[in-house]
Amino acid sequence: MNLSVQDVHLGWRELTHGANCPRPSWTVDIRDDEHYRSSYGGTTERHSCPNEDCDHGGSYPRTTVRVVCLACHVAHIISGESGSNRSTSTRMTGFGEAPRKVAGLYLWPGQPWFNDEPHEFLVSRARPQRLTAADVVGEIYEGRGPRGGKRFSAAALPSPDGAYGVRTLRWSRAQEGFTSCSAAAKWIAAQTPESDEAK
Repeated sequence: MNLSVQDVHLGWRELTHGANCPRPSWTVDIRDDEHYRSSYGGTTERHSCPNEDCDHGGSYPRTTVRVVCLACHVAHIISGESGSNRSTSTRMTGFGEAPRKVAGLYLWPGQPWFNDEPHEFLVSRARPQRLTAADVVGEIYEGRGPRGGKRFSAAALPSPDGAYGVRTLRWSRAQEGFTSCSAAAKWIAAQTPESDEAK
């Protein structure tokens, strides 16, 4: 599943511990089993589906994730129909990788293309523990020029009514044709001067 750089870093919520948890940490386990559809009364119900290729019948594969804190005893149970479980690395998801520092800004990577380098970055002035939309001052995208060489586009100045952008964040300014990711970052830095509070 390929996610945009915004989907990699934004829109997720952290699981919460109990109040005053003495040692916040999670024990995470996963279970795969067959879940049987049952009607009222406990009998197995035949699944009726308009999809002629559906092979669910009266059951379907289910994945359950159990996330437990042994210190505060909070437990989160997450389950759903399985079929997309896989193991990978932070490099391949983008999330969990350290941001690059360029032109005084932090570039947070998205997912790479074909096991290569990331092709999208969210840009922030600070390096928070966890990136939020309020931290983001720009976005960088890699593309190809007319002769197939790498070209970068940049967007800056987040604005709900911005003329640029198609996802959660929209932008007031955008520029194309940068020959490097660093050049795109320098353009964003020039568009978003550091505030007095951040100095």
